[in-house]
Amino acid sequence: MASVFANLFGSKGGIGIEINSEQVTIAQLEKRGSRLRLKHLVSAPTPANSVVDGRVEDPQAVGSVIQDLVTTHRLKGLPVSTAIPGREAVIRLIKLPADLQADELREVVLNQEAELYLPFPREEAFVDFQPLDSTIDPDGVKRQEVLLVAAQHSVVNSYTEAIRRANLNVRTVDIASFALIRALRNQLLQYSPDEAIALVILQAEGTEISILIKGVPQFSRTVNLGTWEFREVLSRTLDLPPNQATSLLQSLTPSVSGAGTEDQSFSGRGVAALRRVLTELAEEIQRSLDFYLSQGNVAPVAQVLLAGSGANISQLDQFLSQRLTLPVTQINPLSILALPENSVPEESRAGVGIALGLGLRSL
Repeated sequence: MASVFANLFGSKGGIGIEINSEQVTIAQLEKRGSRLRLKHLVSAPTPANSVVDGRVEDPQAVGSVIQDLVTTHRLKGLPVSTAIPGREAVIRLIKLPADLQADELREVVLNQEAELYLPFPREEAFVDFQPLDSTIDPDGVKRQEVLLVAAQHSVVNSYTEAIRRANLNVRTVDIASFALIRALRNQLLQYSPDEAIALVILQAEGTEISILIKGVPQFSRTVNLGTWEFREVLSRTLDLPPNQATSLLQSLTPSVSGAGTEDQSFSGRGVAALRRVLTELAEEIQRSLDFYLSQGNVAPVAQVLLAGSGANISQLDQFLSQRLTLPVTQINPLSILALPENSVPEESRAGVGIALGLGLRSL
Protein backbone atom coordinates (compact mmCIF):
# COMPACT_ATOMS: atom_id res chain seq x y z
CA MET A 1 0.00 0.00 0.00
CA ALA A 2 2.87 2.40 0.68
CA SER A 3 3.61 2.61 -3.04
CA VAL A 4 0.18 4.06 -3.84
CA PHE A 5 0.85 7.52 -2.48
CA ALA A 6 4.53 7.36 -3.37
CA ASN A 7 3.56 7.49 -7.06
CA LEU A 8 1.76 10.81 -6.72
CA PHE A 9 4.00 12.65 -9.17
CA GLY A 10 4.67 9.86 -11.62
CA SER A 11 2.45 6.95 -12.57
CA LYS A 12 -0.44 6.64 -14.97
CA GLY A 13 -3.89 5.11 -14.72
CA GLY A 14 -6.62 4.10 -17.14
CA ILE A 15 -9.52 6.14 -15.75
CA GLY A 16 -9.90 8.97 -13.28
CA ILE A 17 -12.43 8.68 -10.47
CA GLU A 18 -13.33 11.71 -8.38
CA ILE A 19 -15.17 10.92 -5.15
CA ASN A 20 -16.74 13.69 -3.11
CA SER A 21 -19.74 14.20 -0.86
CA GLU A 22 -21.98 15.14 -3.81
CA GLN A 23 -21.16 12.66 -6.53
CA VAL A 24 -18.81 10.13 -8.04
CA THR A 25 -17.43 11.18 -11.43
CA ILE A 26 -15.45 8.98 -13.82
CA ALA A 27 -13.41 10.39 -16.72
CA GLN A 28 -11.57 8.56 -19.48
CA LEU A 29 -9.52 10.41 -22.08
CA GLU A 30 -7.45 9.27 -25.03
CA LYS A 31 -4.91 11.06 -27.18
CA ARG A 32 -5.10 11.02 -30.96
CA GLY A 33 -2.07 12.76 -32.39
CA SER A 34 -1.93 16.13 -30.69
CA ARG A 35 -5.62 16.14 -29.79
CA LEU A 36 -7.50 14.80 -26.80
CA ARG A 37 -10.72 12.81 -27.04
CA LEU A 38 -13.18 12.46 -24.20
CA LYS A 39 -14.26 8.82 -24.22
CA HIS A 40 -16.31 8.86 -21.03
CA LEU A 41 -17.41 11.45 -18.49
CA VAL A 42 -20.11 9.94 -16.29
CA SER A 43 -21.34 10.53 -12.77
CA ALA A 44 -23.84 9.41 -10.15
CA PRO A 45 -24.89 10.84 -6.77
CA THR A 46 -22.86 9.80 -3.74
CA PRO A 47 -25.00 7.96 -1.16
CA ALA A 48 -26.00 10.17 1.77
CA ASN A 49 -23.42 10.35 4.58
CA SER A 50 -21.02 8.01 2.76
CA VAL A 51 -18.40 10.76 2.34
CA VAL A 52 -18.11 13.14 5.29
CA ASP A 53 -15.49 15.83 5.98
CA GLY A 54 -13.25 14.59 3.19
CA ARG A 55 -13.24 10.93 4.20
CA VAL A 56 -15.07 7.94 2.75
CA GLU A 57 -17.07 6.68 5.72
CA ASP A 58 -18.95 3.95 3.82
CA PRO A 59 -16.62 2.34 1.24
CA GLN A 60 -19.18 -0.33 0.39
CA ALA A 61 -21.87 2.18 -0.58
CA VAL A 62 -19.45 4.28 -2.62
CA GLY A 63 -17.95 1.17 -4.18
CA SER A 64 -21.39 0.05 -5.33
CA VAL A 65 -21.93 3.37 -7.12
CA ILE A 66 -18.54 3.06 -8.82
CA GLN A 67 -19.23 -0.53 -9.82
CA ASP A 68 -22.58 0.40 -11.37
CA LEU A 69 -20.92 3.16 -13.42
CA VAL A 70 -18.01 1.04 -14.68
CA THR A 71 -20.35 -1.84 -15.53
CA THR A 72 -22.85 0.35 -17.38
CA HIS A 73 -20.14 2.11 -19.38
CA ARG A 74 -17.86 -0.93 -19.86
CA LEU A 75 -14.91 0.44 -17.91
CA LYS A 76 -14.16 -2.73 -15.95
CA GLY A 77 -10.56 -3.77 -15.41
CA LEU A 78 -8.97 -0.38 -16.03
CA PRO A 79 -6.47 0.96 -13.47
CA VAL A 80 -7.65 3.99 -11.53
CA SER A 81 -6.33 7.40 -10.55
CA THR A 82 -8.27 8.98 -7.71
CA ALA A 83 -7.77 11.93 -5.35
CA ILE A 84 -8.20 13.02 -1.77
CA PRO A 85 -9.31 16.58 -0.96
CA GLY A 86 -6.73 19.19 -0.07
CA ARG A 87 -8.22 19.59 3.40
CA GLU A 88 -6.96 16.08 4.21
CA ALA A 89 -3.45 16.64 2.86
CA VAL A 90 -0.35 18.44 4.08
CA ILE A 91 1.10 20.53 1.23
CA ARG A 92 4.26 22.54 1.87
CA LEU A 93 6.76 24.33 -0.34
CA ILE A 94 10.12 24.00 1.40
CA LYS A 95 13.67 25.11 0.59
CA LEU A 96 16.73 22.90 1.13
CA PRO A 97 20.45 23.18 0.34
CA ALA A 98 20.96 23.07 -3.43
CA ASP A 99 24.00 20.78 -3.25
CA LEU A 100 22.11 17.69 -2.05
CA GLN A 101 22.37 14.67 -4.36
CA ALA A 102 19.15 12.89 -5.35
CA ASP A 103 19.46 10.13 -2.74
CA GLU A 104 20.42 12.65 -0.05
CA LEU A 105 17.47 14.86 -0.95
CA ARG A 106 15.11 11.92 -0.70
CA GLU A 107 16.47 10.94 2.72
CA VAL A 108 16.27 14.49 4.06
CA VAL A 109 12.73 15.13 2.80
CA LEU A 110 11.13 11.81 3.70
CA ASN A 111 12.86 11.10 6.99
CA GLN A 112 13.75 14.51 8.42
CA GLU A 113 11.79 17.40 6.93
CA ALA A 114 8.44 15.60 6.69
CA GLU A 115 8.16 15.20 10.46
CA LEU A 116 8.45 18.96 10.93
CA TYR A 117 5.21 19.58 9.04
CA LEU A 118 3.00 16.60 9.90
CA PRO A 119 0.22 17.03 12.50
CA PHE A 120 0.19 13.23 12.88
CA PRO A 121 2.92 10.58 13.42
CA ARG A 122 5.26 10.01 10.46
CA GLU A 123 4.60 6.27 10.55
CA GLU A 124 0.90 6.96 9.87
CA ALA A 125 1.57 8.99 6.74
CA PHE A 126 2.09 8.51 3.04
CA VAL A 127 4.66 11.11 1.97
CA ASP A 128 5.80 12.16 -1.49
CA PHE A 129 7.80 15.07 -2.86
CA GLN A 130 8.75 16.77 -6.11
CA PRO A 131 11.98 18.77 -6.63
CA LEU A 132 11.27 22.09 -8.32
CA ASP A 133 13.47 25.01 -9.40
CA SER A 134 16.54 26.30 -7.63
CA THR A 135 16.27 29.79 -6.17
CA ILE A 136 18.63 32.35 -4.70
CA ASP A 137 17.82 33.57 -1.19
CA PRO A 138 18.09 37.27 -0.33
CA ASP A 139 21.39 36.43 1.37
CA GLY A 140 22.74 34.99 -1.90
CA VAL A 141 22.50 31.30 -0.93
CA LYS A 142 21.26 28.88 -3.61
CA ARG A 143 18.34 26.72 -2.46
CA GLN A 144 16.42 23.79 -3.92
CA GLU A 145 12.64 24.23 -3.79
CA VAL A 146 10.74 21.04 -2.97
CA LEU A 147 7.00 20.44 -2.92
CA LEU A 148 6.19 18.15 0.02
CA VAL A 149 2.85 16.32 0.14
CA ALA A 150 1.55 13.96 2.82
CA ALA A 151 -1.68 12.36 3.99
CA GLN A 152 -2.75 9.94 6.68
CA HIS A 153 -2.98 6.25 5.82
CA SER A 154 -6.57 6.19 7.09
CA VAL A 155 -7.70 8.91 4.68
CA VAL A 156 -5.99 7.46 1.62
CA ASN A 157 -7.11 3.95 2.48
CA SER A 158 -10.75 5.04 2.76
CA TYR A 159 -10.68 6.07 -0.92
CA THR A 160 -8.71 3.09 -2.17
CA GLU A 161 -10.99 0.71 -0.25
CA ALA A 162 -14.09 2.15 -1.96
CA ILE A 163 -12.48 1.55 -5.35
CA ARG A 164 -11.35 -1.94 -4.33
CA ARG A 165 -14.98 -2.72 -3.43
CA ALA A 166 -15.80 -1.96 -7.08
CA ASN A 167 -13.26 -4.63 -8.13
CA LEU A 168 -10.84 -2.05 -9.52
CA ASN A 169 -7.16 -1.41 -8.78
CA VAL A 170 -5.83 1.98 -7.72
CA ARG A 171 -2.69 3.01 -9.57
CA THR A 172 -2.34 6.57 -8.24
CA VAL A 173 -3.73 8.67 -5.40
CA ASP A 174 -3.54 12.39 -6.18
CA ILE A 175 -4.58 15.59 -4.44
CA ALA A 176 -7.82 17.03 -5.87
CA SER A 177 -6.39 20.50 -6.44
CA PHE A 178 -3.31 19.01 -8.16
CA ALA A 179 -5.57 17.12 -10.56
CA LEU A 180 -7.41 20.34 -11.34
CA ILE A 181 -4.11 22.17 -11.89
CA ARG A 182 -3.17 19.48 -14.41
CA ALA A 183 -6.41 20.10 -16.33
CA LEU A 184 -5.79 23.87 -16.25
CA ARG A 185 -2.13 23.68 -17.24
CA ASN A 186 -2.52 25.38 -20.63
CA GLN A 187 -4.34 28.32 -19.05
CA LEU A 188 -1.90 28.62 -16.14
CA LEU A 189 1.07 28.75 -18.52
CA GLN A 190 -0.29 32.02 -19.91
CA TYR A 191 0.70 33.83 -16.71
CA SER A 192 4.25 35.00 -16.04
CA PRO A 193 6.36 33.81 -13.07
CA ASP A 194 5.82 37.29 -11.62
CA GLU A 195 2.07 36.71 -11.32
CA ALA A 196 0.29 34.57 -8.74
CA ILE A 197 -3.09 32.97 -9.41
CA ALA A 198 -5.69 32.21 -6.74
CA LEU A 199 -7.52 28.96 -7.47
CA VAL A 200 -10.82 28.79 -5.56
CA ILE A 201 -12.57 25.39 -5.60
CA LEU A 202 -16.11 25.79 -4.24
CA GLN A 203 -17.75 22.46 -3.41
CA ALA A 204 -20.45 21.13 -1.12
CA GLU A 205 -18.60 20.80 2.19
CA GLY A 206 -16.12 23.63 1.84
CA THR A 207 -13.94 25.82 -0.34
CA GLU A 208 -10.27 25.18 -1.05
CA ILE A 209 -8.14 28.25 -1.77
CA SER A 210 -4.72 27.78 -3.37
CA ILE A 211 -2.20 30.40 -4.45
CA LEU A 212 -0.23 29.24 -7.51
CA ILE A 213 2.86 30.46 -9.30
CA LYS A 214 3.67 28.63 -12.54
CA GLY A 215 1.12 26.03 -11.44
CA VAL A 216 2.95 25.30 -8.17
CA PRO A 217 1.00 25.74 -4.91
CA GLN A 218 2.58 28.37 -2.68
CA PHE A 219 -0.16 28.31 -0.07
CA SER A 220 -3.36 26.28 0.44
CA ARG A 221 -6.25 26.62 2.85
CA THR A 222 -9.73 25.12 3.16
CA VAL A 223 -12.64 27.01 4.72
CA ASN A 224 -15.84 25.36 5.90
CA LEU A 225 -18.10 27.34 3.60
CA GLY A 226 -19.59 25.45 0.69
CA THR A 227 -22.82 25.02 -1.19
CA TRP A 228 -24.33 22.90 1.58
CA GLU A 229 -23.87 25.81 3.98
CA PHE A 230 -25.44 28.15 1.41
CA ARG A 231 -28.37 25.74 1.12
CA GLU A 232 -28.80 25.63 4.89
CA VAL A 233 -28.85 29.43 5.08
CA LEU A 234 -31.60 29.58 2.45
CA SER A 235 -33.49 26.76 4.12
CA ARG A 236 -33.50 28.53 7.51
CA THR A 237 -34.25 31.97 6.09
CA LEU A 238 -37.14 30.88 3.88
CA ASP A 239 -38.32 27.83 5.86
CA LEU A 240 -37.69 25.49 2.94
CA PRO A 241 -36.81 21.78 2.84
CA PRO A 242 -33.20 21.17 1.71
CA ASN A 243 -34.10 19.93 -1.78
CA GLN A 244 -36.10 23.09 -2.55
CA ALA A 245 -33.32 25.27 -1.12
CA THR A 246 -30.84 23.51 -3.43
CA SER A 247 -32.98 24.28 -6.47
CA LEU A 248 -33.45 27.88 -5.36
CA LEU A 249 -29.70 28.34 -4.92
CA GLN A 250 -29.22 27.73 -8.64
CA SER A 251 -31.85 30.30 -9.61
CA LEU A 252 -30.89 33.23 -7.36
CA THR A 253 -28.50 36.00 -8.42
CA PRO A 254 -26.58 37.73 -5.59
CA SER A 255 -27.19 41.25 -6.96
CA VAL A 256 -23.67 42.49 -7.66
CA SER A 257 -24.75 46.11 -7.25
CA GLY A 258 -26.53 45.46 -3.95
CA ALA A 259 -29.78 46.80 -5.36
CA GLY A 260 -32.95 45.33 -3.90
CA THR A 261 -31.38 44.23 -0.61
CA GLU A 262 -34.38 45.71 1.26
CA ASP A 263 -36.82 43.65 -0.81
CA GLN A 264 -38.92 41.61 1.65
CA SER A 265 -40.46 39.35 -0.98
CA PHE A 266 -39.69 35.63 -0.94
CA SER A 267 -36.96 35.91 -3.58
CA GLY A 268 -35.71 39.19 -2.12
CA ARG A 269 -35.13 37.59 1.27
CA GLY A 270 -33.38 34.69 -0.43
CA VAL A 271 -31.05 37.00 -2.34
CA ALA A 272 -30.24 38.94 0.85
CA ALA A 273 -29.41 35.69 2.70
CA LEU A 274 -27.26 34.48 -0.18
CA ARG A 275 -25.41 37.79 -0.34
CA ARG A 276 -24.58 37.55 3.37
CA VAL A 277 -23.04 34.09 3.13
CA LEU A 278 -21.22 34.92 -0.12
CA THR A 279 -19.82 38.04 1.52
CA GLU A 280 -18.49 35.78 4.27
CA LEU A 281 -16.88 33.59 1.61
CA ALA A 282 -15.31 36.64 -0.06
CA GLU A 283 -13.89 37.71 3.31
CA GLU A 284 -12.32 34.27 3.82
CA ILE A 285 -10.75 34.41 0.36
CA GLN A 286 -9.42 37.90 1.11
CA ARG A 287 -7.91 36.65 4.39
CA SER A 288 -6.09 33.94 2.45
CA LEU A 289 -4.77 36.45 -0.07
CA ASP A 290 -3.68 38.80 2.71
CA PHE A 291 -1.85 35.99 4.52
CA TYR A 292 0.00 35.00 1.35
CA LEU A 293 0.96 38.61 0.62
CA SER A 294 2.14 39.12 4.21
CA GLN A 295 4.99 36.65 3.63
CA GLY A 296 6.92 39.43 1.89
CA ASN A 297 8.75 39.45 -1.45
CA VAL A 298 6.02 37.43 -3.19
CA ALA A 299 4.37 37.80 -6.59
CA PRO A 300 1.11 39.77 -6.52
CA VAL A 301 -2.15 37.95 -7.20
CA ALA A 302 -3.24 38.78 -10.74
CA GLN A 303 -6.32 36.60 -11.20
CA VAL A 304 -8.82 34.45 -9.32
CA LEU A 305 -9.97 31.25 -11.04
CA LEU A 306 -13.28 29.85 -9.80
CA ALA A 307 -13.91 26.10 -10.00
CA GLY A 308 -16.00 23.38 -8.41
CA SER A 309 -19.67 22.50 -8.42
CA GLY A 310 -20.56 25.75 -6.64
CA ALA A 311 -18.89 27.96 -9.24
CA ASN A 312 -22.07 28.02 -11.33
CA ILE A 313 -24.00 30.26 -8.90
CA SER A 314 -25.32 33.07 -11.09
CA GLN A 315 -22.94 36.05 -11.28
CA LEU A 316 -20.74 34.64 -8.51
CA ASP A 317 -17.63 35.60 -10.48
CA GLN A 318 -18.83 39.21 -10.72
CA PHE A 319 -19.81 39.30 -7.05
CA LEU A 320 -16.40 38.06 -5.89
CA SER A 321 -14.57 40.33 -8.33
CA GLN A 322 -16.29 43.35 -6.82
CA ARG A 323 -15.46 42.26 -3.27
CA LEU A 324 -11.84 41.27 -3.97
CA THR A 325 -11.10 44.03 -6.51
CA LEU A 326 -9.50 41.38 -8.73
CA PRO A 327 -10.58 39.77 -11.99
CA VAL A 328 -12.47 36.54 -11.26
CA THR A 329 -13.10 33.96 -13.99
CA GLN A 330 -15.15 30.78 -13.87
CA ILE A 331 -13.06 28.03 -15.42
CA ASN A 332 -14.12 25.83 -18.32
CA PRO A 333 -11.71 22.88 -18.35
CA LEU A 334 -13.36 21.40 -21.45
CA SER A 335 -12.47 24.51 -23.43
CA ILE A 336 -8.93 24.61 -22.01
CA LEU A 337 -8.37 20.98 -23.07
CA ALA A 338 -10.05 21.57 -26.47
CA LEU A 339 -12.72 18.97 -25.70
CA PRO A 340 -16.30 19.15 -27.03
CA GLU A 341 -18.22 21.43 -24.68
CA ASN A 342 -21.63 20.05 -25.63
CA SER A 343 -20.77 16.83 -23.79
CA VAL A 344 -21.39 18.58 -20.45
CA PRO A 345 -24.18 21.05 -19.55
CA GLU A 346 -22.88 24.61 -19.21
CA GLU A 347 -23.80 24.81 -15.52
CA SER A 348 -21.71 21.70 -14.75
CA ARG A 349 -18.50 22.49 -16.65
CA ALA A 350 -16.65 24.26 -13.84
CA GLY A 351 -17.17 21.18 -11.66
CA VAL A 352 -15.59 18.51 -13.87
CA GLY A 353 -12.00 19.75 -13.84
CA ILE A 354 -10.78 17.42 -11.09
CA ALA A 355 -12.17 14.32 -12.80
CA LEU A 356 -10.65 15.41 -16.14
CA GLY A 357 -7.31 16.05 -14.45
CA LEU A 358 -7.38 12.54 -13.04
CA GLY A 359 -8.30 11.18 -16.46
CA LEU A 360 -5.26 12.94 -17.94
CA ARG A 361 -3.01 10.62 -15.91
CA SER A 362 -3.81 7.80 -18.33
CA LEU A 363 -2.14 9.60 -21.23
